[in-house]
Amino acid sequence: MLEMRPVVRAMNGLFARTRQAFDAQQMFVADAAHELRSPLAALKLQLQMLERAPDDSTRRLAAQRLDSGIDRATHLVEQLLALARADSGGREAPAPCSLTEAARQALADTLDLAQARGIDAGLEQAEELTVLAPPQGLRMLARNLVDNAVRYSPRGARVDVRVHVQEGKALLEVDDSGPGIPAAERPRVFDRFYRRADAPPGGSGLGLAIVRSVAERSHASVELLDSPLGGLRVRVSFARQA
Repeated sequence: MLEMRPVVRAMNGLFARTRQAFDAQQMFVADAAHELRSPLAALKLQLQMLERAPDDSTRRLAAQRLDSGIDRATHLVEQLLALARADSGGREAPAPCSLTEAARQALADTLDLAQARGIDAGLEQAEELTVLAPPQGLRMLARNLVDNAVRYSPRGARVDVRVHVQEGKALLEVDDSGPGIPAAERPRVFDRFYRRADAPPGGSGLGLAIVRSVAERSHASVELLDSPLGGLRVRVSFARQA
């Protein structure tokens, strides 16, 4: 019987991890359903207002609000799918990836939003660095950092992205000139669906949760710091690949 104990312990550990994953998945589905309920109800109300609009001016305004509501719901669904992919990252093995290319692609992906908000977003420093990370996950991480900075900064703000080496680590840094986040509140913004009381509408509360999930799978660390631009600096530190 002694020789069976390691097998029993291993099986118990496997069952515990399976149960934990199942519980986490159930919680995710419940949270997602709760978060989707409000935007879907708002879309239905906006559609009813459009149908009841008495004149062209009111109809155009209702159509604009409906369009904005659809954009917000679409963004939430995209973030939910991204978080689900990040959480099930075992399907995507870490591989050598260009951190610099991920940053460039993130800026390209958010160009339309930045232009619509009059935000000056650019790659201020671009050392060619390679890190070990899930390729799709790394792209999600970079895009969410830039998207968050653009989305939560006021119109006309500035967003700077840097990829460089510091103390042997490969760093991805995103700075903004927005309102920043108080130090006491920073740990909470990594929680799923957490939104600050003064946050502008349109966010999902999932961006930094996605960033943390990908960072953990990449053995990277995430820091929230004060930015020299006056807002927030998000720094992700990776082990540099030769």
